[in-house]
Amino acid sequence: MARVASGDEAAFVVLAERHVGRAHAVAARMLSSREDAEEVVQDALGRVWRHAARFDAGRSAFGTWFYRIVANGCLDRLRRKGFSSKGGMTIDIDDAPEIADATATAEAGLVAAGRTQAVKAAVAALPERQRLAIVLCYFEEMPQADAARVMGMNLKAVEALLFRARRSLKTGLKAVLNDD
Repeated sequence: MARVASGDEAAFVVLAERHVGRAHAVAARMLSSREDAEEVVQDALGRVWRHAARFDAGRSAFGTWFYRIVANGCLDRLRRKGFSSKGGMTIDIDDAPEIADATATAEAGLVAAGRTQAVKAAVAALPERQRLAIVLCYFEEMPQADAARVMGMNLKAVEALLFRARRSLKTGLKAVLNDD
């Protein structure tokens, strides 16, 4: 980061290449479109370039700082688009594995597709912070302590968000998951 702060474009490109994939995945899962995700990530990269001198390696790792910029950008974009903290949007989880395999019957495939849609809808309906905690910890497999730093919260607060999110998902998906 010191090289980036001094204006080294090559160092910035290397840093961006290391983190842009995961940042885009987080943003795509939080937002309603890939275009919005790309804009948020590009804006975050611009902020890193412009404010590289503000980065304090003693306070956090670069990835934590960067993903916090991305997460805040996603939350800001959701608020600007008028989505309430209670959800009300659909998310695109194209990278999620399909539930049905090629040997499944057509009926089983329809049931699996319905379940996938139900999970997507249930995650999308979560309040913003709960959705972000789920995306970071479960979809991105980020340790809870890292997610807490990205979200600017303490670990207990993230654990509470995850608890409430899992409870909401369990309640919302109970009928779908019990329908075998």
